[in-house]
Amino acid sequence: MNEIIKLFLKESISLELNIGDLYQLFSVKYKQDYNFWWKLSIEEMNHAALIESINDNFLSESIMPSNSIEKKVQELSEMNRIIMEQIGQFRSGPMSRADAFLLASEIEHSIGESHFELFMTSQPNSTVMKIMQKLNGDDINHGKRLAKYMTDNNIELKSLE
Repeated sequence: MNEIIKLFLKESISLELNIGDLYQLFSVKYKQDYNFWWKLSIEEMNHAALIESINDNFLSESIMPSNSIEKKVQELSEMNRIIMEQIGQFRSGPMSRADAFLLASEIEHSIGESHFELFMTSQPNSTVMKIMQKLNGDDINHGKRLAKYMTDNNIELKSLE
């Protein structure tokens, strides 16, 4: 397998696991939102497992996006760095509930998560895609679900500063 594809999958798995870790921290800190954050955390961990399963069992270079994959690897790596930095900051001094939702919204609209969402909601062009989409089920649309939860619970967004 091409080394850049291996790196792409490694960074994608790390991104999902890092986001899952962040949401797990949120579930502990924001008790009133525990179920919401815990569910998202588990879904992110499931996304990582799905990507790992592609990596271990199904990968062929023909199903991977070939256009500008090196740039995508750099974007994923940068997003992983940012999330790990946010986890460190959160552990040293948790942010407000509204800021946690804002950060999650920014993450869910980031390049890495939007690529996963696009892959999982696009018309499947291979057996592997069909299997992954079935396994992923309803674990999609985190950005929309965040927005709805925030609206339903009167959580206002203010910019992170």
